[in-house]
Amino acid sequence: MKKFAVIGNPILHSLSPAMHNWIFEKLKINAEYIKINIEPNQIPVVLNKIRTKELNGINVTLPYKQNIIEYLDDINIRASKMGTVNCIFELDSKLIGFNTDWYGFSKAIENNFIHFKNEKIILIGAGGTTKSIIFALKQLGVKKIFLFNRTLKNAKLLEDDIVMSYQIDCLNKFIDKYTIIINTTPLGMNEKDQLFDLNLLTKNHIIMDVIYTPLETSFLRQGNKIG
Repeated sequence: MKKFAVIGNPILHSLSPAMHNWIFEKLKINAEYIKINIEPNQIPVVLNKIRTKELNGINVTLPYKQNIIEYLDDINIRASKMGTVNCIFELDSKLIGFNTDWYGFSKAIENNFIHFKNEKIILIGAGGTTKSIIFALKQLGVKKIFLFNRTLKNAKLLEDDIVMSYQIDCLNKFIDKYTIIINTTPLGMNEKDQLFDLNLLTKNHIIMDVIYTPLETSFLRQGNKIG
């Protein structure tokens, strides 16, 4: 039996095992998928489990998508451009990192018939997932990305001719100017945390949240409420 895992911290919220094990069962694949909570100093230990065949591959979630790269033998071209990895497996005795976040995001856009070309986007968060989404947005032809984050210096690292960064406290002033809002932060997991004044949302907004625990965050619930 093949064995796979998702690693992160925290990891209890992850639905990856439920999704993957369901797929394995439906496709009659002899495999198992688990979740492992690790501390930063345990990254080499988990990666070694791939080398020893104890694991056949891993997914990477918060907060290790960026700092795990230094422990790998190689990463593919797209992951290198993004500077973030979410999938790792062994190939020719080397640990290789890939990124599928950008593709999943792009397919979500395609499946919901959303057109981003020449649009100006509000993007919240500056972590590993954000880098993947910025990469995807650029492929989709976005004109400008207004990036908001609690720690401004982290957002500034992502600035270029398309991305402009701001302190998240300024977000309320931008909500009514641009209609597409994407949250990449884990704030949606806590109902008490709000990214901005949700009462500023209108039926003209298109909103997306990468958080799926809960499946409907307060951000999405307010959006659905107003249409």
